[in-house]
This record gives sequence, structure tokens and C-alpha cells, in this order.
Amino acid sequence: GRGRAVFKYLLAHHDRAIPRDLLMEMFWPDASTESARNSLNVALYGLRQAFRAATAVNVVQFSDSAYRLAPELHLELDVDQFRRAVQAGRRAEEANDGAAAMAAYQQASALYSGDFMADDLADDWPVVRREQLRDAYLDTLDRLGQLHFAHEQYERCVTLCLQLLTHDACREDAHCRLMRCYSRLGQHHLALRQYQSCAEALQKELGVEPDDTTRQLYERVRRRDTV
Repeated sequence: GRGRAVFKYLLAHHDRAIPRDLLMEMFWPDASTESARNSLNVALYGLRQAFRAATAVNVVQFSDSAYRLAPELHLELDVDQFRRAVQAGRRAEEANDGAAAMAAYQQASALYSGDFMADDLADDWPVVRREQLRDAYLDTLDRLGQLHFAHEQYERCVTLCLQLLTHDACREDAHCRLMRCYSRLGQHHLALRQYQSCAEALQKELGVEPDDTTRQLYERVRRRDTV
């Protein structure tokens, strides 16, 4: 019901108070003001009743025409942990601390267990955050792969590139990094096959061919040049 949806919204924004009017517009956009307020009250009453059996804390609090989850709950979401790990990785990269950056990005990638609120595709409000988190995850895989490549940890880099391509088969940079990894591991046939996979994905999804840099890399791999 809507009570569950309202709770998820408050949970996703647990660090702030949400104006009552915003919740009414968000979840009952076609209702009159009075009807939307009544529906919100019913939804929140159901939430409070459900939580009353589990805790003495007033979980959903109301003040200054806004609702929020009780700060004393000290909520810790995987989304918050993921963002902190990504930020820690960025700071470590800026400080040229590759080991710390890899550790932070590895933690972030492990925390990302799937798209944000993937079971709530009917609701509009999670869409932007879902895309932001997904982009941050793919960027994390990319940065982690680059770091492993720079540290000559090619097998680990291969795994990360394949993960990235599972989510976005048209990432030409990931295809190229894979080709380089396979070549440096002596698996030239896999490097050549990766170029074909890249070309097929780009043609199927975008109707384009690999760019000149990718084609030049392919020719170098064919000649067994060091890449």
C-alpha cells in the first residue's frame, strides 16, 4: 500500500524532514488537498501501528508541517555506506594512494547489490537516484579496473571489465582495457575476440563502428605488439 511507499521515501531521505505537502503531491497527485491529507494520515497511522509492536520510539515524527523518521533510530543504509566508500576512493586517488583507493572502491562495489529500489519501478521518485547510484557504481568499476591495470593486476582487471560490460556493453574503453589485459596475459585470441564483441555490441546497440583508437589497438594486437 501507500504506507509502505511513504515509509520507503522517508527512509531514503532519513537525514531530513519532508514537507507534508510534498508527500501529498508525491503519492496522491490527482486527489484534492483534503483527500490527499486524509490518505496520508491513514497511511502514516498504519505505519505507526506497525512499528508500535516493535519499538517504543515514535518512528514517524511530525513537526513544522513536515515528517521525518526519528533521528534516534540512528539509521545506517547501504546507500549511505556506498556513497561514503566512493568518496573515500576519490579522496585516496587525489592523494595518489592507490592501495587505499582500491580498498575503498572494492568496498563500494561489494555494497552495490543491485539497482536502487528495483522492486518499485512503478514509482517515479526513485528514478533519478537509481540512475545516479548506477552511474556511480559503473564509474567505481571503471576506476577500480584502471587502478588494477596500472598495478599490473591484469586478471583482476579482466573481472572488473567484464562486470562493467555486463551493465553497459557499449563501453569501448572497457573493451580496450580487456584487449590489453588479455594481450599482456598472453591470451591474444581472447584479445582479438574481444574486439569482435566490441564491434558487435556497438553495431547492435548504437549502429556505429569502433573508433579509430580501438581499431588501431586491434591491429597492434594482431601483430603481437606490446599494448
